[in-house]
Amino acid sequence: MLLFVGAIATFSTTLMAANNDGSYCHSATSNVDMLICKDPKLSLLHKQMLEMYQQVLTQSMVSEASVIKETQKNWLETRKGCLHQSDAQRCLVSTYHSRLDNLTAINATILAPLATYSFHDLKDARYNGIEDIGTPIKLQHGLWAGEPYQPGGSVMPQVILLDDIKAVGSLTESNNKMAVVLLNYSPGGTGQYLYIAVVDKESGHLKNIATQFVGDRFRVKDLKILNKKIILDVIQPGKNDSACCPGDVVQHVWHLDGNNQLVEEPNTRKIVRLTPDILSNTEWRLESWRYGDPVSAENDIRLRYINGHFTGSVACNNYTVTVKSEPRPGFINVLEQHTSVTEKQCNNPFATEQQQRYLEQLGGVSQFTYFAGKLALSYQVNGRLGVMIFSRKRPLNN
Repeated sequence: MLLFVGAIATFSTTLMAANNDGSYCHSATSNVDMLICKDPKLSLLHKQMLEMYQQVLTQSMVSEASVIKETQKNWLETRKGCLHQSDAQRCLVSTYHSRLDNLTAINATILAPLATYSFHDLKDARYNGIEDIGTPIKLQHGLWAGEPYQPGGSVMPQVILLDDIKAVGSLTESNNKMAVVLLNYSPGGTGQYLYIAVVDKESGHLKNIATQFVGDRFRVKDLKILNKKIILDVIQPGKNDSACCPGDVVQHVWHLDGNNQLVEEPNTRKIVRLTPDILSNTEWRLESWRYGDPVSAENDIRLRYINGHFTGSVACNNYTVTVKSEPRPGFINVLEQHTSVTEKQCNNPFATEQQQRYLEQLGGVSQFTYFAGKLALSYQVNGRLGVMIFSRKRPLNN
């Protein structure tokens, strides 16, 4: 019994790190390890408890996981009381059953309700496969943040689900629908690592079944599922591009194999450079004047690119402005002096102000790119920098 007591600290550490398959028994040296390994009932309970403990941690958010780890430590302390009982084996069995019941109850409260492929549910799902993190993560409102690299510091790893862009469709012969979303992993430095994640349903709950790294500082143009394949169009750095300004328009294609692995297919499309021509055949609607400054719902400001011109509507008027492409990919010169606008009197009392602001910002645009499937126009007006964000309205006929 004294040897049993002396070994409990060693076993406590082993318990927190042991493999679920019981492989720790191969190197068991302490009396308590050997007692667990030699007793089939205790060995099974030990394995079940470890599996449930790891499942609860996986299901949990970071804040919840810290509490669960603390309850596990408290349970280890409580379990020591069995050493003072006349029948230690019986006491341990009872203690394991109690912990299993407790973990099962915790897991029931953590498990998300039956889910859909809506952004509301996808932004609170669990994801895995990000190499640097190594363990599954639980998003909360589309965001996961790890522990700071330095105690009390502000630099920490983060994962963000790119909002407003996803694809839902069949990727297997079963024709069951799955969702494909994009995750941006920021380790805390300058890198912005893009991942693609496939989400299926298991018993009505969302389950991330495959995750694949795409690239660093890629800008997403479009994402879709077609003929059971994932098609992702991105703007990525070319051979001589600086990190700030990727210029190659590239299409990546994956299929999901029988082992739920994403397999990228050879690129058969020609890589082209980012020029205004890529904007053709699409109509855009202004979503925000700049980050954090959305356009009010009653305003409908449209933009198209046609043969060297931005054209569209603002308030009740139509406009056309000449656009000149610059040598650097994604850079343009909007010739404000070459602007024509109709002169209708609009019913909206703020129409004149909105029209003036929009055309002024449009005239100051010097660069364009994509962000999560949206068009981003960078401008400078009176020394003030900003980015107008447009959402895709509808494709036009070629």
